Amino acid sequence: MTMTGKNYQTRLIFGLLIMLSGALPGKAMAEPRSDGSTVRVAGIVLKWLRTNKAENYRRLEPMVREAARQGARIVCTTECFLDGYAIADKEIPLEEYRALGETVPGGVYYEKLSRLAKELDIYLIAGMLEADGIDRYNTAIFVGPDGELIGKYRKQKLGHEKVRNRSGSESSVFRTPWGRVGIMICADRTEKRIVQRFCDNGADFLICPSGGMYGPERNDPILQARSKENQRYIVFVHPAEFLVTGPQGMIESRTILGDRLLISTQQQRKKEDLNRVFYYNLPLMKTSDSRDAHK
Repeated sequence: MTMTGKNYQTRLIFGLLIMLSGALPGKAMAEPRSDGSTVRVAGIVLKWLRTNKAENYRRLEPMVREAARQGARIVCTTECFLDGYAIADKEIPLEEYRALGETVPGGVYYEKLSRLAKELDIYLIAGMLEADGIDRYNTAIFVGPDGELIGKYRKQKLGHEKVRNRSGSESSVFRTPWGRVGIMICADRTEKRIVQRFCDNGADFLICPSGGMYGPERNDPILQARSKENQRYIVFVHPAEFLVTGPQGMIESRTILGDRLLISTQQQRKKEDLNRVFYYNLPLMKTSDSRDAHK
């Protein structure tokens, strides 16, 4: 047999082995992590347990693992998933509320999230109450697949939160292999100038962990308008809704999941506790050179 024949035979055997290994039982094949023209984004639509950081994290972790198994490269939680948006309940004693804050970096649950992102090789956006000295912020952290903090975003439009939280002042964008991401939180989406600043700073797409208004009447038209004004995709992650709006203002994906944001401990795993991981393969629309991204 000639050398060419041997090479052909080797390649044939190798190819058959690959095909057989893919067909082995128990080997679940994840969808592509990125095909070069899209990036797979996952939204963790999960109901809150007020003030229960341990249980909120426990409930989140397997959903993040599921997202990674299904090929998500960017995974996002809701607004303040960790403390269950405790700022909504002003009857919580002030010191108890303040104690819910996480140091970023360094907090116990921040470190858990950091290790999880590193283990799963994902980019993770997670909402929490941040403690910075005497101040408290409604914050979304952005952790890279190396477990390091890429950056954090502090909510700018606070409304009722002002009595206990301080507002952020920067519409920062962060570099990823798929372009620059702008991370806004909930009510920020209602302010044209806040959203526009993300885009002026070079955001190629926007992700919005949220926890306020939702649904086609009160929420979705706002995000459609922001997408159209700025010609950007927006991914919205809420305890009762997953929504993606496109650059022309169209709804690209939408699911309403239940009719509540918050559950009690007793309602876990019952009909009120509707949770799911949602996915969207986000088209890449790089508007600028990501090497100049702000942090």
